[in-house]
Amino acid sequence: MKKILFFYGPNFRTIALETLINEVKNHGYDIEVLTLSQKGAFHDKLTEMGIKWTTFPFPQEYSLRYYIKQTWFFYKYCRANTYHVVWSHLQPCNLAASIVQFFIPARFVIFRHHFHAIIKQRGLSAIAQNERFIEWFTCSFAKELAVPSSEVYNGMVYYESVNAEKIKIIPYIYDFKAYPPLSIDAAKNLRKEYKCQLLLIMVSRLIPMKRHSLVLPVFNKLIREGHDIKVIIMDNGEEKENLQRYVHDNNLSDRIFFKGFVTNVLEYMAASDILIHPSFTDASSSALKEMGFLSKPVMVCQGVGDVDEYIVHNTNGWVITPQDEASQFEQCIKDAYSNTTKIDTFGKKLKESVLAKFSTNEATFSLYETKLK
Repeated sequence: MKKILFFYGPNFRTIALETLINEVKNHGYDIEVLTLSQKGAFHDKLTEMGIKWTTFPFPQEYSLRYYIKQTWFFYKYCRANTYHVVWSHLQPCNLAASIVQFFIPARFVIFRHHFHAIIKQRGLSAIAQNERFIEWFTCSFAKELAVPSSEVYNGMVYYESVNAEKIKIIPYIYDFKAYPPLSIDAAKNLRKEYKCQLLLIMVSRLIPMKRHSLVLPVFNKLIREGHDIKVIIMDNGEEKENLQRYVHDNNLSDRIFFKGFVTNVLEYMAASDILIHPSFTDASSSALKEMGFLSKPVMVCQGVGDVDEYIVHNTNGWVITPQDEASQFEQCIKDAYSNTTKIDTFGKKLKESVLAKFSTNEATFSLYETKLK
């Protein structure tokens, strides 16, 4: 039986990764999980699944000493244990794995879950110089890379000049039954709390690349015109203060609400009508799949992540093309506002598309299994 190590950083739950780990286990592989964080909800779920796990928390310093210490630990850990395959996920695990792979007789596969485009004409340099260096170093020296969508693949090849031959696109898989039970009463109460004709939600980090600032003026205009619209903005990030200032300066605090990071985001999604997602770049947004799972439609930008593979404009959602995007968001929101039957119809069709493409299946798992041989 081949012994597989999943190397991961955080301790919070992620359905996609948990589904993958469980599928690998169910296909007869011996799995262990190593995280660089203290015990959390993710580890509780691993225990429930019967997966052995180890933690080695590192206080994040973002210094050379920090990365050297972490890499040295990972090297010693791999030497002390025999693994046939190591799957590494996220920074800074991938940095350590890209170095240790040369000294350990195991197959290393580095999974990259994002691509931060550096588009000067857009003014959207999303990450710090040291993070870009880590990505360059990791992808340059990695022997094998796996990514979840064509956007990440194309970005790495055309913007970062990564060797295309060592990159494989493997879609995420989700066990949608693994999501915690949804409280219908809680969702109904949230709907009452944010009572309006059209309740919109945004679920993404508040950073420039997610482009909340593109649609805030759209919301402002529609509200000024008399549309009974409210917007819930989830999560946190460096842009939060600027976005809150815009809302305050335009007297929109009774219409646009910042909720930060919450653990019951599915209840907020269930209470809402449409997810607005103007992100300029994504790997493969879980929020879009979760809205679909709840039979709720989305508004997304063409060519971002894997949206073109399962979201069809005016069929199971609204797709914004690259020209005059703000105007298109305005028109699509007006369309939904005036044709509420579309919301229900699109939501049901999006659920069908999401379940068909991203549920656990042998065809997708066979792609992962090529990285286990």
